Amino acid sequence: MALIQLYTQFNRVWIPDAEHVWKSAEIVRDFHFGDHILQLLLENGTELKYPVESSPPELPPLRNPDILVGENDLTALSYLHEPAVLHNLKVRFLESRIIYTYCGIILVAFNPYKQLPIYGDAIIQAYSGQNMGDMDPHIFAVAEEAYKQMARDHKNQSIIISGESGAGKTVSARYAMRYFAVVSKSGSKTQIEDKVLASNPITEAIGNAKTIRNDNSSRFGKFTEISFDNRYRIIGANMRTYLLEKSRVVFQAESERNYHIFYQMCACAHLPQFKELQLMSADEFHYTSLGGDIVIDGVNDRKGMEETQQTFSLLGLKEDFQSDVFKVLAAILHLGNVEMKSSGDDRSSISHSDPHLHIFCELLGVRADDLDQRSTPGRWEATCFHRGSGHLWHVFKLEQEEYMKEDIPWTLIDFYDNQPVIDLIEAKMGILDLLDEECLFPQGTDQSWLQKLSNYLDSNPLFERPKLSNETFVIQHFADKVEYQCKGFLEKNRDALYEELVDVLRVSQFAFLAKCFQEQGKEGLNMKGIKVKPARPSVKSANKQLRSSVGDKFCSSLSLLMETLNATTPHYVRCIKPNDEKLPFEYDSGRVVQQLRACGVLETIRISAQSYPSRWTYFEFYSRYSILMTNEEEGINDKTQMCKYVLQRLIQDPNQYKFGRTKIFLRAGQVAYLEKLRLDRLRGACITIQKYVRGWIQRRNFLRLRQATILIQHYIRGKRTVRKAVSAANLKQGWSAVVIQRYWRGFRIQKVYQTVRLAIITIQAFTRGWLARKSYTQLVEARKAMVLQKYARAWLARRRFIAIRRLVHQVQLSFRVQQLRKKNEEQSKDNRGLVERLTSLASSHSQAMDRLQALETQLEKSANQKASLEAREKRVKEDAFLEMTELQSEVDGLIIKKQNMEKMFEASSKEQKEKFDQIKMNLLEEKETQARLRKIAENNLGIQRQDHEKELGSLKEEIRRLKDERVSLQMKMEDGDQMAADLQDQVAQLTKHVKVIPELRRDLSNLQNQKNNVDRRMKQQSEEARAKLREISRLLAGSVVEEDVLLGLTADYSEKTYEAEDLLAAFNGLEKATRTLENHRKEQKESYETQMEGLRLKMDYLQNENSSLQTLFIEKNNINDNIRQEVCRLSSENSVIPQLKVQISELHRQKNELEALVGEQTKELEEKSDAIKNTLQRRIEEESSKCRHFEEQVEGLEETKKDLQGQIKDLQEEKDHQSRQLQMERDAKIRLRLEASQLSSKNLDFEDLLDQKERIIKQLENHMISLETAQKAQKTSSPSPKHYLGMLEYKKEDESRLIQNLIVDLKPKGVAVNMIPVLPAHILFMCIRHADYMNDEDKLQSFMNVTISAVNKVSMAHQNDLASLVFWLSNMYQLLNCLKQYSGEEEFRKQSTPRQVNNCLQNFDLSDHQQVVSDLAICIYHRFIAAMERALTPAIVPGMLEHESLQGISSMKPRGFIKRSSNNNSDMETYTISFIIQRLSHFHTNMMQHGTEPHLMKQVVKQLLFHIGATTLNNLLLRKDMCSCRKGMQIRCNISYLEEWLQEKDLQSCHLIDTLKPLTEAAWLLQVRKSTDDDAKAITEKCTELNTVQIVKILNSYTPTDGFEKRVASSFVRKVQSLRQDHDGSAQLMMDAHYRFPVTFPFSPSSQALELLQVPSSLHLEFLTMI
Repeated sequence: MALIQLYTQFNRVWIPDAEHVWKSAEIVRDFHFGDHILQLLLENGTELKYPVESSPPELPPLRNPDILVGENDLTALSYLHEPAVLHNLKVRFLESRIIYTYCGIILVAFNPYKQLPIYGDAIIQAYSGQNMGDMDPHIFAVAEEAYKQMARDHKNQSIIISGESGAGKTVSARYAMRYFAVVSKSGSKTQIEDKVLASNPITEAIGNAKTIRNDNSSRFGKFTEISFDNRYRIIGANMRTYLLEKSRVVFQAESERNYHIFYQMCACAHLPQFKELQLMSADEFHYTSLGGDIVIDGVNDRKGMEETQQTFSLLGLKEDFQSDVFKVLAAILHLGNVEMKSSGDDRSSISHSDPHLHIFCELLGVRADDLDQRSTPGRWEATCFHRGSGHLWHVFKLEQEEYMKEDIPWTLIDFYDNQPVIDLIEAKMGILDLLDEECLFPQGTDQSWLQKLSNYLDSNPLFERPKLSNETFVIQHFADKVEYQCKGFLEKNRDALYEELVDVLRVSQFAFLAKCFQEQGKEGLNMKGIKVKPARPSVKSANKQLRSSVGDKFCSSLSLLMETLNATTPHYVRCIKPNDEKLPFEYDSGRVVQQLRACGVLETIRISAQSYPSRWTYFEFYSRYSILMTNEEEGINDKTQMCKYVLQRLIQDPNQYKFGRTKIFLRAGQVAYLEKLRLDRLRGACITIQKYVRGWIQRRNFLRLRQATILIQHYIRGKRTVRKAVSAANLKQGWSAVVIQRYWRGFRIQKVYQTVRLAIITIQAFTRGWLARKSYTQLVEARKAMVLQKYARAWLARRRFIAIRRLVHQVQLSFRVQQLRKKNEEQSKDNRGLVERLTSLASSHSQAMDRLQALETQLEKSANQKASLEAREKRVKEDAFLEMTELQSEVDGLIIKKQNMEKMFEASSKEQKEKFDQIKMNLLEEKETQARLRKIAENNLGIQRQDHEKELGSLKEEIRRLKDERVSLQMKMEDGDQMAADLQDQVAQLTKHVKVIPELRRDLSNLQNQKNNVDRRMKQQSEEARAKLREISRLLAGSVVEEDVLLGLTADYSEKTYEAEDLLAAFNGLEKATRTLENHRKEQKESYETQMEGLRLKMDYLQNENSSLQTLFIEKNNINDNIRQEVCRLSSENSVIPQLKVQISELHRQKNELEALVGEQTKELEEKSDAIKNTLQRRIEEESSKCRHFEEQVEGLEETKKDLQGQIKDLQEEKDHQSRQLQMERDAKIRLRLEASQLSSKNLDFEDLLDQKERIIKQLENHMISLETAQKAQKTSSPSPKHYLGMLEYKKEDESRLIQNLIVDLKPKGVAVNMIPVLPAHILFMCIRHADYMNDEDKLQSFMNVTISAVNKVSMAHQNDLASLVFWLSNMYQLLNCLKQYSGEEEFRKQSTPRQVNNCLQNFDLSDHQQVVSDLAICIYHRFIAAMERALTPAIVPGMLEHESLQGISSMKPRGFIKRSSNNNSDMETYTISFIIQRLSHFHTNMMQHGTEPHLMKQVVKQLLFHIGATTLNNLLLRKDMCSCRKGMQIRCNISYLEEWLQEKDLQSCHLIDTLKPLTEAAWLLQVRKSTDDDAKAITEKCTELNTVQIVKILNSYTPTDGFEKRVASSFVRKVQSLRQDHDGSAQLMMDAHYRFPVTFPFSPSSQALELLQVPSSLHLEFLTMI
């Protein structure tokens, strides 16, 4: 589209203005080609006719739409020209209070003349690692870009900071160096980096001074080199100075000061270290009082001197060096107070009595006589010329790269080159060359030099000579013409320093001064750290022919500087003074535009405007301008092609845009045109919406008004009609008619009501009855269906059970056969052992007698038991007979089964009798045998006395063994009792299920009775229905007759005729109701018949089911037989009687062997007695005493015998008890047989039977296991199972292995999957308990130290491994809880079990170790948080702030050059809010898997949410392009996603979302209205978490995204500030994103029993022993 077509109504333009440079005006009428006047309307309301030349028309520049004003980059403006740049900078500086703005690659920095909170460490961290265009413009962004390119490209970088005096160059350089120092050291403090920052106070003190424009103006040029190592950390710095303003030492203009260092020294003159300098007040020295103003407001010179001295010390300059420097400076001050008198011929003299002269000589170590020479009082500096075109080539280079990447043709653009000016000044026969030539002539003057300039340079268009002045010349520079006064140029260029004066200083006794004036070639002062040196050469020889001029020095130093800069990648900062009065945030358009023209910013804008300054990606173009697409274009799937079609349709001129591979390139003004079209489309849509809404509102109001009008008319017309019809006759007739109608209608309605009421009651009765019967039938059907289903399912379950049981029986049979074989083998081995044992004890007479006595008592008890058994057997038989007879009377079908069971019982009782008789006979035989043995033992009593002592030990062992056997038998009896109790429970349960068949029979009888009742009720209901129908017919017939009579009486009145018709209609309705009732009765009858048919079918089904149940009953009987057989078999298998028989037979055999052995011993004793009889007679006297001793021994043996007899009695009693228990077991088995026979006659529920059978099998298995355990205990005589104490023992030499396997080499993932997550903590504490249990302090201390050290090293080595960190965090937390829980303290014992209380630590107080473990857990917690933050931080800003989760409300706007160049990497990962939630879920899953306590998990989530909110808010505060209403909606949507995640993880009740409250308030602040006082109050009340600085920053940065929004007025911002004056809070702009909430570890007792823990083999801790 042609540019002239944009000059339409309502568009705005810029016109020149004398005061404000440019002012805005609105076009009143469209401009057409050929018009000579452009009609405008100024902002003050006056109209203006702007003249326009016709060929070609020079129209005023167009103004950008408000949506594009205030952009971060001036190149993002659609119209790129001087007024647009000036207005954009003004809006940002005054309204948004933003001092930085990009202009392509140049950073434009305004001096706010006010301290701003935008340079803290938090701001530095926010800009660190960010692309230059991603954040708001800032000096830190430029520094970060330079630092990043240095690290990425390994190329030197340079930051060129330029501007007028007082524009803020020094401060900007200081902040850039501070950024490098903070970022490079990564949080650590290094000396060299402090030196770099500390160099600023020294250079400012010696080289800065107060001027009219600036209180801290740098009076020299400075070039600082900062060196970095391979890790990009500062390792050193080098500083060069250029052209110090030496004349300021001896002269200052009014209201200016000398260099700061002089005033700092005067302010500290009273200090001891400055006493020898003999300083005075600054107003007493000539050099410090020339300007008349010796004090700067807000500056403390004394503190400045302290800072300067500290800086000297930090740089490694000792106090001696500092003292020497101060001496020289003090000498200069005293020199200024020396009075000099002119003596003619350009000579002067000094009075030798001058006190200041003596102080000067004393300080510098020179003689006053030597100074009485010709001297000049001042120095003059050369004029500096600046270059300003280097950055333009850099712009071209970046532009060309962009064009080549997008396949856009590149065409060269003409730009202003400053090289002709440079050649005019520096070239051969240029200004400086001619100046140096003139200085070589002794008689050269300024006038002769000026004449040479006129002669040689008169033809140069850049050089001018004013006609009215003989001492000036003019040079046309880049920005404007500059006029120079040539007076004194030669003297300034020569910069003469007399050789005599230099010689005096060289021979000074002051070594520092003498060294400064050494000959060239000698080494200067060597200093470590930062080096500061001038860019000019040192003092040369005094030979005038060889001495170089100031201009020559300047050219050489400038060439060296440019050579250095050309080898670097430049970054440009242009500092601008907004006003000359140093007022904060005051904007002087004239001064600003002057500086912009001079520094090349506007030239950069002009170059950008000649190409395609506006560039959009296809996605951005589609998101922004999809509203301009047609329906056909929206149907295109390819968005790139769609954008091309739209742009080709909207802009007809193809030269106004270019299509790149990924971007659309637009010329200046086209974005404004597209924005106008977009705004027009939106405005049209708004108008359409408003039209329909307003139409709907008007229609609604009209309909309401119309309805009200009609109602009023209705009442008015009715009232009017009533008034017309009112008369006496009419009223009387009307009243009579009304009375008659009232009574007749009442009578009629009453009759109809009664008829209908009767019909309704009848219908309700039949309906309710039918519904009740239907509901009852359904309930009965459901009940019977459930019963049938239950038995059917039971039958199916029984079938499955029988099949499974047969298989199980076969397996059990084979297994039990094998077990019995093994038992027989083991018992045979045991019997052989018993034989050997009895053989060894055969010689014991007392043992034999004891056993005989035991057998006698046993025989007696057996007789008693026999009698009791016979009596009990009789009682049992009688009871069984009675029960069988009762069962036979109840169930006739079970008589045959009962008889079979009785026969089986009789057979079994006979069997038992035979067994008992056999046992009885065996016992009698044993008794006779024992009687014989007893007689033999009595005869051999005297012989066996000597062996009694040996047998005592064996008897005690036998007693111990018998006790063990008693314990095992008791366990067996307990198992038998338990089994008997279970069987009794089974009998009781089975007895309950016998009642099922009678219940079924009762159900059948109930069904039959129900059928009869239903038939009877059906008959009754049919009769009642017939009677009611007859009554209704009668009533209906009567009402008809009465209606006819009434119709005959009132035939003359038409109104009564209408009432008769109504009655007829009612009669017809009643007839319909009657027919409906008849139909309903028929349907009900059919339903009753259907129900009867269903009942008959149910009866048939129940009969079939009854037959099937009988079949099942027979099958149950068979199964009962199998159960009984199985029980008998199990009882026979578990019977102890065969074992007793084997033992008795074995005893018989042993007794026979004992008898034979006793006989042999008797014979041997008789032989021996005969042999020694003679010997005994000879020794009778000698043995008499021995006999008495033997008698005493016999008495002792008798006592021992009595004791043994008592023990034997005890054993016999135990044996009797055991026999009684065995008898009880036999009785239980007999009862079991009887109960099994009884159960065979009852109906069983097989589902319950299956469960009971399983319990029986388990009990029998447990019983068999207990028997096997008892047998093994008899074999090994081992003690009972060991109870663990929950401790682990290890050897001292295994300590390192334990730590290595349990901590260092342990993989958290395997533990989380296969073990208890906190198992290592329990293992460590069990080792600690053992050390405490053993009271081994050294071992405990060593173990705790190596454990803490190992865990700390593992957590440090895996700082990025989340699984490892959370694993050890959970284990250290658990270890801390164990140390507290088992410490024995009362507050921790309350929640422990009694066993845990008993396991408390006994010997050591580990409270100190608790603190150590707690500190370690806190360290691991912080490492875990840091690791999660590192993983989450890259996704926070893209996911929370940049990603647009809500489609259709895109806030994209045109981007500038910096934004484009910093977003060229399209391969970067795209982060969304979903990615953040996935990360959080991953963290949460890790914590859950590793057993993190919920309280600790909440603290972690709280910390992460705070980090997300703080990082997002900090970035929002530093990104003006994100401060929009739509972005606030996006942020609030993302916060809602986080809230949903908290609800999903059951964390919403912990108020964790409150940590995002500052971000929520910021999002709300972006969306809320911001115009009225009420809005300001609402913001003050709502924003409680944001401080005033943050609120003001958001309000100032608020950027509309559409023309329908408005910027926040400055008055509104001030109103909010005034309302928040009483709010206390931080004045910091940024939140501390790395702030850590205090972590707590509340006590959480563990329910884990340590004695039950098992150490897995996978941990390779086999050397640990469980205690």
